[in-house]
Amino acid sequence: MKHIQIAVSEFALPSPRTGSIDTYSGYGPLPSVGQEIHFEIQTQRQRENPGYQAERWISQSFEAPGFKITVGGRMDGFLFSFPAQIEEIKSAYNIEALLSILREQSDHPYLRQLRTYGYMHYLQSGGTEPELRLILACARTRKTEIVPVILDTHEYSQWLQRRLDEIATEQKAFEKLHARRKAEAQKLVFPFTQPRAGQLELMQTVEKNLLSEDSLMLQAPTGVGKTIGVLFPSLREAYSRGNKLIYVTAKNSQHEVAEEAVKKLQQAGCKVRAVTLHAKTKMCFKEEPHCNPQVCEFAKDHYDKIAKNNLTDVLAKKKNLSATGIQKLARKFEVCPFDLQLEAVARADVVICDYNYVFSPYNARPRLAQNGFGSKSTPNLVVDEAHNLPARANEYFSARLNENDLREHFAQAVDLAPETRAAIEDVRSALFTVISKYARGTPARIEIDPKDFEELQTRTGQMLSLYLSQGHTLKLNDPVLKLGNALTDFINRANEMDDNFIATWTPGHRGGSLKILCCDPSRWLRESYSDFANVVAFSATLKPFDYYARLLGFASDNLEVAEFQSPFPRERRKVLIIPQISTKVRDRSQNYNRIAETIQRLVRVRPGNYFAFFPSFDFMNEVAGRVDTPEFDHILQTREMSRSAIETVLGRLRTGKAPTLVFAVQGGVFAEGVDYPGDMLIGAFIVGPALPQFDFEREQLRAFYERKYGQGFDYTYTYPAMARVVQSAGRVIRSQTDRGLIVLMDRRFLEDSYVKAMPQDWCPSGPSNLVSERILSDVKKFWDESNHHEIC
Repeated sequence: MKHIQIAVSEFALPSPRTGSIDTYSGYGPLPSVGQEIHFEIQTQRQRENPGYQAERWISQSFEAPGFKITVGGRMDGFLFSFPAQIEEIKSAYNIEALLSILREQSDHPYLRQLRTYGYMHYLQSGGTEPELRLILACARTRKTEIVPVILDTHEYSQWLQRRLDEIATEQKAFEKLHARRKAEAQKLVFPFTQPRAGQLELMQTVEKNLLSEDSLMLQAPTGVGKTIGVLFPSLREAYSRGNKLIYVTAKNSQHEVAEEAVKKLQQAGCKVRAVTLHAKTKMCFKEEPHCNPQVCEFAKDHYDKIAKNNLTDVLAKKKNLSATGIQKLARKFEVCPFDLQLEAVARADVVICDYNYVFSPYNARPRLAQNGFGSKSTPNLVVDEAHNLPARANEYFSARLNENDLREHFAQAVDLAPETRAAIEDVRSALFTVISKYARGTPARIEIDPKDFEELQTRTGQMLSLYLSQGHTLKLNDPVLKLGNALTDFINRANEMDDNFIATWTPGHRGGSLKILCCDPSRWLRESYSDFANVVAFSATLKPFDYYARLLGFASDNLEVAEFQSPFPRERRKVLIIPQISTKVRDRSQNYNRIAETIQRLVRVRPGNYFAFFPSFDFMNEVAGRVDTPEFDHILQTREMSRSAIETVLGRLRTGKAPTLVFAVQGGVFAEGVDYPGDMLIGAFIVGPALPQFDFEREQLRAFYERKYGQGFDYTYTYPAMARVVQSAGRVIRSQTDRGLIVLMDRRFLEDSYVKAMPQDWCPSGPSNLVSERILSDVKKFWDESNHHEIC
């Protein structure tokens, strides 16, 4: 008989599933609750009752066909009396809403958990039924509500048998899945007969590191084939343990690259099932994504419909799950398409998704890691384009209240019932009273007191509950929801602040901005990695390694780093530094003409498609207006460029009807995540490093990094700028047949802190060797030699 150990929280669920998607559905952790609330209540109960015991462990074994299932957990409170009292504590921001749901749903998971503790005590005490109490605590006010819960042992035993049979059936399905993966690991073959140059070494490095169980950071240029080179060994190792692979990246374009890699494995005979998770805004059928059964028919009774139609098994049979396929199925059965895609995760072999699903405060890691009941086996994690993660993680844990935006939200909240209108006015008054306390005449660093927001938090929750209960049709960018979300996010961040945060006030024309800035998210990233067996982070831009290792939260004692050079012949790429040009802000106006002249002279040596990447749109426009090359088509990137406009530009580069010069910005839509194979692009001008804008907030960040790491300027300005430089330059050489010119304009590219961030194969003998005294003749010689090699 096989043994399963399972936590009460995972065990005590409705059987079959029931309920709607809601904040207090019970199918996951409550939002932003604190252990300190539990501790406060437990401490008070111990003072009132000497026989009270907090966190008392209890477990009980049950039998199902082929399995011994041991259920265990800690009772929040246990009072030795006759009969015994068992307490479960749940904290929530809106206990009134939670109470309402508990009254409607007698099989709610929170009630089922408490009854499970009670039933186990009943069995172990010789048939004495305990008193059960559910204590609900308001996370804002600490007000408590005690809900007596009845244990009907006959009803419970009927539920118990259904749940045990359900677990046994599901566990058998997982065991079959594990066996298939392990068998497949022995047969998994690389989908190409001949790995690219450097690709075999890359795969061997990943394989070796997976055996050591150290985290791995690797930098490899485009062309090595790093996506499949990392995915293949990572999946094979996960398969060998019967587990899955989680592949995260920042851009949809990289999702597509990973999907193509999976399809190559499938075409090579690998039985791998993949699902790509998409954002809620893309998946949702409603104008405004808000999972509330009062306003969304797809959220209402979602779990009932999943169970009734056996949709989890339906999804498990799909080889590749696209957004379109998920939405079609969701509309047919009237369930939430966003949550339906998450149902597919448990039995998928490869899950491709955005960073949000793993690293944000509202992540889905528990669902991503699901691999059977009581399973300690964890998936592997691959982090693509990892140079983007520190900035994204900073955003996850930062929050802002902008007075102008808030006024717009209030102004747009029209056509409301008088009661709702009054509640919104109440929030508005309280909000601007709090903000006024922190307002200053000049930018300033401030100290946030979370207590200032306690009453505001209560009023915000009441306002949202009232608004949603009145059945308003939620519109796109619903102002009341946007207001509520902004306030909730800010208050949550205020409650979490520690030494890794700073708070600032920035005055504006129509009101200021109060911001909580997360300077270093490494602690939260490090906690995220603990849910995975192995972590591989890779990019074409991960230097300096110590900078990225620190901000990505990798511990130095169990981290390996590796850098791979371009697999293509060096004679196919010409890298030049022109130090005579200065792109510093104070020097730009004197260099506009020189930059323009350099560009137009060099592109005429070999007509074709070129990009000129600039630090800003204003700088770009000044130079573009001075470039006189009528034989070239000129295209300028705009600040708000539609997807169709971007595709039009790419289409013109593909056709090659006329040589084209595209003026764009570093870090923009044309500089990262786009391939320009062959003659789509033969050269790029990198006009200076795109240093982030100097402002009060950025300088506070610099001071933080100086205190913590002793490299304030480099961490705040130099290294982020060089990531954009390397990414922009990396557009030129994309395949073994490509050839191209990369021109770096600025003296700073010769300085040590900038050189540290460059790929090693740019300047193996030092950056001074990239400086030419005869630029035109050297460029002409490069193209002549390229033509010679091509003919040969």
